[in-house]
Amino acid sequence: MDISGKNISSLFLLALSLISSLTIYFYWNSGMNQVFLILGFVILFGLAFINRAYSDKVFIVVFCVNVASLLVTMAFHRSMGVTLLFVNMLLAAFIFNNIRVERKAYIWLHLIPALLWSVFCIAAVSGSFYYGETFLGETYWGYTCFGMLMNENAIALLSISCMLHWACVIEQLPLRRATRILITVAVAAFPVWRMIQAGCRSVLLTAIVFVILCMVLRKPIPYRTFYIIVLAVIICSFGFTVVYSLYIEKLSLGDIMGRDSLSRVYIWEAAFDLIKKYPIFGSGTEIQMAMLDSAHNTVLSWLKTIGLIPTLTYAFFLARRRPDIPDANTYSKVAQCAVLAGLLISFFESFYADSMFYMSFMLFFLTPESRKVSF
Repeated sequence: MDISGKNISSLFLLALSLISSLTIYFYWNSGMNQVFLILGFVILFGLAFINRAYSDKVFIVVFCVNVASLLVTMAFHRSMGVTLLFVNMLLAAFIFNNIRVERKAYIWLHLIPALLWSVFCIAAVSGSFYYGETFLGETYWGYTCFGMLMNENAIALLSISCMLHWACVIEQLPLRRATRILITVAVAAFPVWRMIQAGCRSVLLTAIVFVILCMVLRKPIPYRTFYIIVLAVIICSFGFTVVYSLYIEKLSLGDIMGRDSLSRVYIWEAAFDLIKKYPIFGSGTEIQMAMLDSAHNTVLSWLKTIGLIPTLTYAFFLARRRPDIPDANTYSKVAQCAVLAGLLISFFESFYADSMFYMSFMLFFLTPESRKVSF
């Protein structure tokens, strides 16, 4: 293998894929979570240097403004983890949608989480576990995986991610259509069963929409149209919470939203109160809303945690590409379907603002080379 910038980038990305795949497993271990965030930052910083991010003056200016804003946010709640998380998201948003990777590397980047999370899906055992004095009570209902406790939502999210990454791998293999469908159904069967077992409705909805999109779309969406749709979904995610909080509560929709609709309303209203109080730099994570710290909506979590500047900039980088790479945003059809379907979870949960899933989601923004080359 030749020592080149592209090969070094591929190796960095492979390491990042492995690290990101382990974050969901160690989500309840804050010490390991911090270690993974730091390692992720080091790798992303190296990727930014290798791919000449410093040559983009707009990136440098906006990145520096965001880092300054996040440092102020960190001063509010003294949490390096949150600051590193959003710096990593900003770096990844810029890097991932501005580089292309060789096809074999692309397959391995998705195969690593697919294989690892398949093992976790199989090894997870559901049951009741003592979890100490929390708002959930002394009995914790969830899963244990090689001794690590994981809640139902984490298992459901791991399962949908496993299915989406397997789909990206299978799409790139030279298989007949019938063979591809059979293999996809076979590898997706157990993760889908885990989703149903966990009972996370937003994840099940995501799986259904993903399958429908893959059936309806015959070729990738043009990148400009794709990004418009992505940004529109992000905006709608925020608008949904506003409309729901103001009007839907009166319809008494019961528990169709998850735990129950009223708790969602209370949490969203509390998040809006924090956004009004700390609009620019956010309130950090030390302030709990109702009974939870999570805003149960990705955009609300961004706004209430880090404020307006980083949130707007993150959306900006999702829609921006470098002019010297004209075809950098030619995503695969399956990856586009994964992004669009996965964004649905952001309406009801904060997973895309959390360290246990954000990098897995960002991997779908990588684009494979159109030709087969050696890795």
